[in-house]
Amino acid sequence: MEKYLQLERDIRFSDDGLIYSEDHRAIMVPTSSFGILRKDLYSNIGKERVKGFLLRYGFDLGQKDAKIILKKFKGDTIESIIKKGPVYHQLYGHVIPTVNDIKIEKHGNKVSTYLEGTWENSYEAMEHIEQFGISDEPVCDTLVGYANGFLTKVCNQTVLFKEVCCVGKGDKICKWVGRTVDYWTNDMNDELKYYKEEPIVKELELTYEKLLEERNHLKNVSIIHNKLTEEILKGKNLNSIMGFVYNLTNTAILIESSELQPIASGGLPSGILEDINLSFLQYVQCKESMKKTFHRTKIIKLEDHTRITTPVFLQGKTIGYCSFVYKEELAEDKIRFLQMIIERISSICALYILNKKTETEAEDRMKGRFLERILNGEYTKEEILRQSSFIGLDLFQPYYIVVIQAQMPNQNYKEEFTLLKEVMNRTSTYFQKRRINVLLGQLADDFVLLFLKSEIAEIGIRATCSQYLNDLTKIYPSVSFRAGISMQSDEIEKAADSYHEALTSKRMSTISNNVIEFQTLGILGPLINSNNQKEVERIAIYTIKPLGDDLDDPKNLEIIKTLYVYLLHGGNLEQTASDLALSLSGLRYRIGKIEKIMEQDLRNPEVSYKLLLSIQALISTGKIDLIEY
Repeated sequence: MEKYLQLERDIRFSDDGLIYSEDHRAIMVPTSSFGILRKDLYSNIGKERVKGFLLRYGFDLGQKDAKIILKKFKGDTIESIIKKGPVYHQLYGHVIPTVNDIKIEKHGNKVSTYLEGTWENSYEAMEHIEQFGISDEPVCDTLVGYANGFLTKVCNQTVLFKEVCCVGKGDKICKWVGRTVDYWTNDMNDELKYYKEEPIVKELELTYEKLLEERNHLKNVSIIHNKLTEEILKGKNLNSIMGFVYNLTNTAILIESSELQPIASGGLPSGILEDINLSFLQYVQCKESMKKTFHRTKIIKLEDHTRITTPVFLQGKTIGYCSFVYKEELAEDKIRFLQMIIERISSICALYILNKKTETEAEDRMKGRFLERILNGEYTKEEILRQSSFIGLDLFQPYYIVVIQAQMPNQNYKEEFTLLKEVMNRTSTYFQKRRINVLLGQLADDFVLLFLKSEIAEIGIRATCSQYLNDLTKIYPSVSFRAGISMQSDEIEKAADSYHEALTSKRMSTISNNVIEFQTLGILGPLINSNNQKEVERIAIYTIKPLGDDLDDPKNLEIIKTLYVYLLHGGNLEQTASDLALSLSGLRYRIGKIEKIMEQDLRNPEVSYKLLLSIQALISTGKIDLIEY
């Protein structure tokens, strides 16, 4: 490795203090001033333009030194002259250069060359780090430009230098290669653009054209936004509005819920919605596994299509997604236009959904109040007929009443109120999606539904309720849901009786059997529903009184629960022990203890039936609660 430290540049100071280098006036400038200049240039004309500016600045310095050396050392060999370039460059104070490898071939008046070397103590790298920190690419642009200019002049053909390592991007030393055209690789061609200076006027013209384009985009976005707002005010539905968007943009658009279920679309055949939704669902699931969520507009490239997607926010929550969907490549300005407009469309969707949500909640409250007043017996048959016409339901046909209870493990009043509100909203949405018209209200701590038989004729009332409770359990796994179903009735003025039937059925439900129909209760149902409830309670309490006077005492309830499960299983010890998580010996001890206390043989059908009916009567009236079974 050869160092060039000899001082060959003619530098002198005149009597008046001016500096001259090779008879050309020169100045001394601190490297920190260059760093500040570089920073200001970055701020004002941009990184790419600054790189071209610095390369051309260095190129001019290199060319001037090459002219001096070619004239001053006219008789020297080409290799000697080439090696003087680093010496002159070092004497500017820019860097300490070293040439590690050099190849030279002369072809007429042109020289082919290949060089490799290093730069130490680059002022440019140090100042870049001082002003900007570590870069993600090489930064010694004036050094590269100087080498290019010097060798291009000496070799009489274009020579390109390129930094392959740079202290400015965190490397230990700056390394470079220089090549004439016959040694070029494809990546060298990218460097040529920086030496072609574009007049600032031309750049201003391009900038002006881009500004005009952006202005036109903004104008079109504003027009579309105003038209969409007008469509909403006209009462158009979301599908109609999205069709309008498709006609204006000529790009398919899809609106989805937060669960990625299609809500509306424009320009998308319904047959492909499912496939598109599936691929996007896979993408979002992947993003969720990476703990990332949407907060801004993104371009999503999937296997079968591309999306420009933005979330739809309402009251601080993501309630859906708005996406432009396309398969073919779009021009950059079209993509930019779609990105500008999609957030406006998202806000329109949020406004539409908010309006619909407000309308739906108001309608649900009205229907709920209507149902509650029917169940409380506040309306005559004629009044029900008149009021039902306002809600679009023919209540003078067979119907069922369903009472549903939601019980939290550690409930408090505030949490219970919030849960009931959420569940009621979800209930309304659930049946709307399935196009099942229901009346939904709340009485006490339960919510009540009225189903018309015609609406659920396909699968029946029990399957309808079971499917719905399964859906709720998936969403709220820690909550216990139980439902009681009344018998079919076609007298709406007697809905209060159906409500009591459903309430009785709900009380008889358990965790293992959470949907109970009133007719499955047998004679117990009508017995409790008659006007002799107090008498039935008194007889039932008397029957099981030997097991404990206080029905709220946990110890007494545990004994009653054991007896109840045993009787339900017809005296099957194995099944009872399994359900109660007891050993057979432990269960036999309890049953023996119960028989001793009751002074009754539980294997006697008459005794067992009387005891089972008494416990069920107390459960159905709410006197005792064995929900944990």
